[in-house]
Amino acid sequence: MVTTIQSVERAARILLFVADNGGVQAAEIAARFDLTTPTAHHLLTTLVQEGLLRKDSARRYELGNASERISEGVARQLRPPAELRHALSELARRTGESCYLTAWRGDRIRVIAVVEGDHAVRVSGLVVGYSEDIHARVGARVMLTHADTDLRDWVLSGYDYTPLTPNTPRNRFELDVELERIAATGIAHDREELRPGVCSISAPVWLDGRVRAALSLTAPAERFRSNEDAYITALLDCAAL
Repeated sequence: MVTTIQSVERAARILLFVADNGGVQAAEIAARFDLTTPTAHHLLTTLVQEGLLRKDSARRYELGNASERISEGVARQLRPPAELRHALSELARRTGESCYLTAWRGDRIRVIAVVEGDHAVRVSGLVVGYSEDIHARVGARVMLTHADTDLRDWVLSGYDYTPLTPNTPRNRFELDVELERIAATGIAHDREELRPGVCSISAPVWLDGRVRAALSLTAPAERFRSNEDAYITALLDCAAL
């Protein structure tokens, strides 16, 4: 059994609650976490003294400067290395389309960087930090293809294969067929499987002998079909760093 410290648990939950709800009064926090008023005030005063919270003019608690430092630290962790950022920017420049980097962050497969091209169409929801729909996102499929088998099985255990379009893989068997295809060809294809009218391709980016990220391109289906060969050439060139 993991040993935890109750006061630290409470402080962490209060910080998350304030982050989710903005300015919050002490009475709200006491009620939300079933605390006595003195206990709530002691916790809040400590968090204010450490700079994690601050009080506004209406005596409502909001995140403090130290919390901003934590946010900046998380952003630095998510920020990809310079080589990956260059590959992403170059692909967007060469194709004019929206391009993405996807990578493992903990046990989630997240979008870690986005660059929009000159005539790009951006897919709704695909923002930095996004980690859903791994059965339909080409970048996530690339990362699953090159993941350790145990990790892949754990992530997909009990996974909900929500049909986002008529073309979306609907079960583990259909996804595994696609992962095998990616392993054989080195490229993942999304033919209107994530969003209707949108196609994507993705390829792994190798650094230091392992796949560090997936580089992806998204385009309207009609434009994609007209330029698919050129897009694939540009993708593979840029992914090769």
